Amino acid sequence: MKKILAALAVVAVSSIGSMVFAAEGETPVVKGNIEVYGAAKLSVDVIETDAKATGADKRLTKVSSNSSRLGFKGTEALGDDLSAVMQLELGINYDSTQTSVVGSVSSATTNTTTGTTTVTTKTANIDKITYRNSYVGLSSKAAGTLLFGIHDTPYKLSTGSLDAFGDSMADYNAIIGTVNAASDFDVRAVNTIMYTSPKWAGFQLMAQTSTTGQETDTSGTTGNKTENSFSASYSGGPVYVALANEVHKNSLDKGNKIEGTKFGAGATLGGAKVGLVYEMLKDGVTANSKITRNAVYLAVSQKLGKETIKLAYGKADDGKDQATKTGATFTAIGVDHSFSKRTTAYVLYAMTDNDKDATYGLGQSGAGGAYTPKAGESPSVLAFGVNHSF
Repeated sequence: MKKILAALAVVAVSSIGSMVFAAEGETPVVKGNIEVYGAAKLSVDVIETDAKATGADKRLTKVSSNSSRLGFKGTEALGDDLSAVMQLELGINYDSTQTSVVGSVSSATTNTTTGTTTVTTKTANIDKITYRNSYVGLSSKAAGTLLFGIHDTPYKLSTGSLDAFGDSMADYNAIIGTVNAASDFDVRAVNTIMYTSPKWAGFQLMAQTSTTGQETDTSGTTGNKTENSFSASYSGGPVYVALANEVHKNSLDKGNKIEGTKFGAGATLGGAKVGLVYEMLKDGVTANSKITRNAVYLAVSQKLGKETIKLAYGKADDGKDQATKTGATFTAIGVDHSFSKRTTAYVLYAMTDNDKDATYGLGQSGAGGAYTPKAGESPSVLAFGVNHSF
């Protein structure tokens, strides 16, 4: 990681003389065909935890770096309607969030099902830089684009534009793509091969496959865990419609498969926008314990001058396991103020109301991300944020 950052620094310094600074809303160009871009998205979040345990924090205040990023991308014409494309995008934690703990430092780990707390020890390096969509590939206006590397799945991309509170504590992944504290869908896949078709009269197809790495079964045998994702969408005038499917398999156990299917639709009428997502997730880990969870998400927004008022509602049902109550309801309200094309400030309030066995949370990664409660707790958040892109 240090070598990568050093190399990027050398490129940046050596390119200062040839950098052309663009007008507001445009992207600087370095070395002819390499563009530099990024976004700083920070917020101050006050979380009411609804914690029931004695001595537990009832309120948490923190600064969040909500998918802040720095990227480099470029294209090169190869002739005959063919171009080479590349991108290196890094996730930057402006709040210095630690994704792991250095040395023999003890940290508390909570079992969200039982509510018990154990102490574990982690021995890994702090990594403040993460990889976002990073790839190389070939693109043709007539044939489409083929990429190799790290990329958001078609399943994730299919309805991302319908999330009224994306990259904030009210992100729709509190419900969508999540099954009770397990954020298995709406992911960025590694070791991926991805194809995006051209648009034919507004229709577009996307397909992706990924070998997410080796895993070991109880006998010590290793195998590849695979993920396949597909989407079909139509965008024309004020209307957008999408259908997506994604399947995760463990090749060591043919019965170990989880599958997601979702439908999304949106419309823009003047300054008003509406988005709807319906999702069904299936967990078939064993033949006798298949679990199906359905969820719906609805968002509306209205632009009034420089302000945009936004409302969102999401609901996940209990699934087919009658022994547990794992449903949840999510609500959010917020106002954005646009200072310029690049800079926006916002205030929002969001709450996840969990059933007694549910652990859905808050934040851009849903239950597995910014805040995850214990079973039956219903957290809420008041957040003030500023987003600046360049």
